[in-house]
Amino acid sequence: MHPEHRTLLTAIRGAAGGGPSRQPANESFGAGGHVAYRVRVPERRRIAQTWLRTGKRSADVVLAVVESLFAGDSHEEKTLAAIILEGDGTARQQVHPDDVDRWLSHLSGWAEVDSLCQSVFTAEEVLADWSAWRDLVRRLSKSPNVNKRRASLVLLTGPVRDSDDPRLRDLAFATVGRLEAERDILVTKAVSWLLRSMVGHHREAVASYLADHEATLPSIAVRETRMKIDTGTKTRRPPRLRPGTKGSRPSCSPRP
Repeated sequence: MHPEHRTLLTAIRGAAGGGPSRQPANESFGAGGHVAYRVRVPERRRIAQTWLRTGKRSADVVLAVVESLFAGDSHEEKTLAAIILEGDGTARQQVHPDDVDRWLSHLSGWAEVDSLCQSVFTAEEVLADWSAWRDLVRRLSKSPNVNKRRASLVLLTGPVRDSDDPRLRDLAFATVGRLEAERDILVTKAVSWLLRSMVGHHREAVASYLADHEATLPSIAVRETRMKIDTGTKTRRPPRLRPGTKGSRPSCSPRP
């Protein structure tokens, strides 16, 4: 454990106000079976931002701490590593796609995978080293590890949303095509997410893809993506009622 990792772990434990608990080993939607201190994401961000602001650390030191955190025991350590990467662009410039592959070996469940893959790496960063990122996505999509297969999809959601570069579009369609027959929820939800992320720049191409692949795509991906094309959201939301109107619930009332 890197000494700075130990400092951050102390901050996590302080914010938790108690010891960790172990999540079910098959918990796809939480800590992925890793121990968890149940520290909320805003508090984790505060810990990361405070650490990044205090002291001058080289990119090499930051990456060494990130490496140590990803290999940590708890959900909070692993996700804190991703938050630190997102907040330090200088350190992130030194990250190679092979590093991402290695870090993903320590992550399990959507929350951990997405913390690293959802918004850390920009379209510009991916395109700047295109062949390496393309090869990583292809490799992850063929992995026997379902978490890495999910990562191959999630890594592209931000770039295809923010850039109309045809290389990103084509890789996204190829990756969806490779995984669209899977029915593990970690993959089906990510297929839907990636297709919806493409609608802004490639609406007609996505609509055509849905028409051609409806029989093999997960039904949730077809449903949510069509709704995104038609309404701009993935689900049809009921109209919001103003407080005091019939059918409205006071803002202080608990949700059912």
